[in-house]
Amino acid sequence: MTNTSVETANVHGAAEGKSKVSGLLSEPLAKEIIEGITAPNLYRAFDDALYWFTKINRAHLVMLSEQGLIEVEVAGRLLQHISDLDQEGSKAFSLDPEREDPWFNYEAELTRRAGPEAGRLHMARSRNDLKKTQERMRCIKLAEELVAGSLAIREALLERAKAEVDTVMPGYTHLQHAQPITFGWYLLGIEAALSRDTSRIESALVRMNNCPLGAGAFAGTRFSINRERTAELLGFDGVQQHSMDAVGNRDAMVELMSAAMQLSMTIGRMSQDFYLWATYEFGMLEFPDRVASTSSIMPQKKNLTVLENLKARPTILLGAMSTAVATLRAVPFGHSQEVSIDSARWVWDSLEELKGILPAARVVVECATPRKERMKDLAGENFCTATALADLLSSRYGLPFRQAHHITGRYVRLVLDGNSPQEAIRGAYEEETGQPLDDIETLLVEALDPAGILDATTGCGPSRAESDVLHRDGLTRLEKDRKASAERLQRRASAELQLNTVSNQLVRKAAEEMAVS
Repeated sequence: MTNTSVETANVHGAAEGKSKVSGLLSEPLAKEIIEGITAPNLYRAFDDALYWFTKINRAHLVMLSEQGLIEVEVAGRLLQHISDLDQEGSKAFSLDPEREDPWFNYEAELTRRAGPEAGRLHMARSRNDLKKTQERMRCIKLAEELVAGSLAIREALLERAKAEVDTVMPGYTHLQHAQPITFGWYLLGIEAALSRDTSRIESALVRMNNCPLGAGAFAGTRFSINRERTAELLGFDGVQQHSMDAVGNRDAMVELMSAAMQLSMTIGRMSQDFYLWATYEFGMLEFPDRVASTSSIMPQKKNLTVLENLKARPTILLGAMSTAVATLRAVPFGHSQEVSIDSARWVWDSLEELKGILPAARVVVECATPRKERMKDLAGENFCTATALADLLSSRYGLPFRQAHHITGRYVRLVLDGNSPQEAIRGAYEEETGQPLDDIETLLVEALDPAGILDATTGCGPSRAESDVLHRDGLTRLEKDRKASAERLQRRASAELQLNTVSNQLVRKAAEEMAVS
């Protein structure tokens, strides 16, 4: 484990020594700045930074060696030390907040092992482009993980939708009975929304997949580096062309947050429906005990707190994104601590938590069990089929739809006032048209049968035929997105294999040179 507290010797020795990171600064950071700012930032960020430092440092060294900017044997020796540090992990480091940040602490340990030649690693590079490359790679990794989680939920939705395509239930608008639907058709709607959420993340991946490394502090470098080669070794599609934009912009992070929040919102709205439908009052869904919690005082409670957690996730993401946007608003277009540290204060945790909770959402989808008789009964109650009655009055008797709508509304009122359905529809029709209504029984049988109404639905509604089309379309989209994800991951795996291969070759060459000398 890394040291996670400010050492007394470091703090109280600050006034006696010099800066540990600069030949310009004649004294170290003040104790108060270390304790209030530097130390918390360092300890919070180091472990994750270490993971990315390994990859970025290796690619940078390979490129420097290939460009003739650093000797092969030096590159090989440094690569070996980098590999050792990666294997040992954070326990290899004694963090010192006087060294400001993760990079200077990393460099200090590398220098302790490799000597002064460790300083050659930072040739043609700044902490600014290093941090932005680290951030972009982390965004890409998280984006791919969110895509994978979304694909798994969509697969579960499509499987359940196929099984429940004939499970009739009431549909709701304004949380009031509206029209009959099926549970399978409802699940297909959630899958369609998640498909768009997935595409938003995939679209963001295209724009974030350019490498900032080589931008330097913000104005590039005079060394003859090969930015495209470094980008290739790190699995990027290309490089960011404008160096100031590369280090001064966090749009990749903000865009990913926005897409992730939309994803979580879709899941949250589904969870809200499940939450209501599983109550005693609705009684339409059941869940197994493995997704429930209980009360510490009320022994009868079976609480679906997992749905509460899923519903809350968009709020957490919104808070993190609001912090990022508010921090970046009106900040000068370049590098600063606000841009590089403060804007992301809550971003990474919220995205990691969303990634971690997606499998729970998949489990919820898989185990949500409809109470079919209850659903069917509710679909036929509370005038849920009234729209079908209005449609039939219009199509069968040649009435303008608005007139048919008015007759149906009057019918509902008369039934609520105690009239039978037959009396109500006869009276409503005659009041509006002045004509008697023929074949009342046939009309009511057809209009009051939820399953029959669904079969007669055309267009994009919840009929069996349309549901089958939507299901096939969903499977096609899912397969396409799975293939695209696999191809992206394969390209990155190939880049990592190439980086490992050339790095190991340099390490071997360095060892051979040492053996000869």
